[in-house]
Amino acid sequence: MGALLPEYEHDIFISYRHNDNLKEGWVTDFVQRLQNELRATLKEPLNVYFDLDAHRGLGDSHDVDQSLVNRLKSLIFIPLISQTYCATDCYSWKSEFLPFKQQAQRDGLGLNLRLPGGNTASRILPVRINEIDSTDLKLLENELGGHLRSIDFVYQGLGINRPLLYNDDQTWSGNPGQLLYRNQINKVANAVKELVLAIKMKAGARASMPSAAPGQPVSAQKPTIFLPWVSPGLVARREELALVCRKAGFEVQPANDCPSDEAVFQQQTQAALAASTCAVHLLGSEFGQRFAENDDLSFPQYAYSLAKERLAQDAAFRQFTWYCPTEGVPVRLNQQQFINEILNELTERRTYSTVDTAMRFVEDLRSLLVPTAKETSLVDKDTDIFFVYNQQDVEEANIITDQLSEHMPCELLTIEPDSEDAYKSLAVAAIPRSRLAVVYFKYSADWALPFVKQVWRLVGGAASSTPILLLGEDDPIINKMRVFKAPRVISSVMAHGQIPAEVRRIFANLNR
Repeated sequence: MGALLPEYEHDIFISYRHNDNLKEGWVTDFVQRLQNELRATLKEPLNVYFDLDAHRGLGDSHDVDQSLVNRLKSLIFIPLISQTYCATDCYSWKSEFLPFKQQAQRDGLGLNLRLPGGNTASRILPVRINEIDSTDLKLLENELGGHLRSIDFVYQGLGINRPLLYNDDQTWSGNPGQLLYRNQINKVANAVKELVLAIKMKAGARASMPSAAPGQPVSAQKPTIFLPWVSPGLVARREELALVCRKAGFEVQPANDCPSDEAVFQQQTQAALAASTCAVHLLGSEFGQRFAENDDLSFPQYAYSLAKERLAQDAAFRQFTWYCPTEGVPVRLNQQQFINEILNELTERRTYSTVDTAMRFVEDLRSLLVPTAKETSLVDKDTDIFFVYNQQDVEEANIITDQLSEHMPCELLTIEPDSEDAYKSLAVAAIPRSRLAVVYFKYSADWALPFVKQVWRLVGGAASSTPILLLGEDDPIINKMRVFKAPRVISSVMAHGQIPAEVRRIFANLNR
C-alpha cells in the first residue's frame, strides 16, 4: 500500500531506539495499538513504516543507505523520545530524525503545516516515553525550533521513569494526574488525523497552482510576491499572510520552510527574489536568526538588503514592509535600529504599513499592485448568479432560488453552521466566475455580515470584477440594522416576496 501522496513512500515513519523495544516489546505494542486506533479514526488506511529488525543494516555505526532515504520520504515522522533517543551519535537521531527534518524543509509540503482550525503544527509528531535530561530537552527543542509539544506515555509515580503500559489502565485509581494509555493513543491518532487533513489541503492547493519553470513566476498574469522567512514568533503570521495573498490572486515565494543551513538559505532567498515582482517584509519585535560569522546581520535583514538592491536596479520592482510587533514584548535594540533605517528610506516604491490584519494589508497591497480594471466582459463568466445562503435559511432560500432559476442560471452554495471557513475558499473561487454574487440571510445575519466582509476582501475588494449583493429579509426586524457599505457591495433589506425581483433588477443593471 502506497502513501496518500504518490511522491511519498509512507504516510507515517516511526523512529525509535531499538533498546527501547527490548523489554516488554513496548514499541511493537505501541505501533500495533496506534494502527488499530488510526483505523477507527480515519476513513482511509495509512501506510505506517516501522522497522522491527535491529540488525538489518540499522546499527548505530552504519551510514544511512539509499533504501532508508526512500523510506524517510514520509508525510509524518513520529520519534519515540526516550532517555537515550537524543544521543547525537545514535542511528535514530543522526540518520532518521535529522535527515527527515532537512528533507521535510525542502519538499513541497514544508515542515510546518497550517491545521484546519488555524493553528500550526510540525510534521514531526514527538511521542515521549520517558522523562528526559535538560540537555536532551534543549537539543530537541533547538532542532524543533521551539518548546517540545509531545504526547506523553510516561508513567507518573514518585521515583519512577518508565513508559506507560496498556495494562496500567487496569490499576488506575482515579487520580487525574495519572495518564491513561487509551487516552494518549487516541490523542496520537487525532493529531495524525489533523496533520493528514492539513496535508491534503496543502497538496490540493499546490496541485491547483499552474507549474512554472525554475526561477520564473508561476504566472505572468499574477504578481509574484517575495515574502522572506521571518523570526520564529512570526511564522504563523507569515503563513496567514501567504494564504491571504494567494487567495487574492498573488503567487508567493519562497513556498518552503526556512532552511537551517546558511548557504542554502542564501541561495534559496536569492532564487525566490529573482522570481518575484515585488517584496513584502514581515517584521516584528525580534531581530531574527543571525549569521554565524556576522552577529549583527539577521536573516530578515539579509533578505531586505537583497530586495533593496533589486529595487535600485529594477524600476518596476516595489518593496513593502508590514510591521507587526508582538504586544507586550519589547522591541530589541538592533531590531529597532533596523526599523528606523527602513523608515528613513521610504519612497514611492518603498512603503511601510502597521495595519492590524493580513486581509487589510493585502487589500492595500492589491490596490497598489493591481490597477482597477473595467468590469470583466460578461461572456467570460461561467454563471449569472452565485447564490450563497446559510443552512438556517434553507427553506426561504429554496423558494427564492426556484423563482430566480426560471429566468437565469444560478449556482448555489449552502453554508452549514460552524463550517464557514471550510466553505469560504469555495466562495472565493466561485465569485469571480459569476456575474453577480448574492449572499442571502433571514435568521443567519450573525453569519452573513462577517462572511461578506471577509469574502469581499479576499476577492479583491474594490478591484473585484464581480459585485456582491448582501440581501436580507426585514423579518426579523433587527435585520434592518445589518448592512455593509463598501465599493462593489450592494446591501439591502426587504420583504421576502420582493427579493427575487430585486436580484433581477440589480442583475439587469449590470448589462447597462
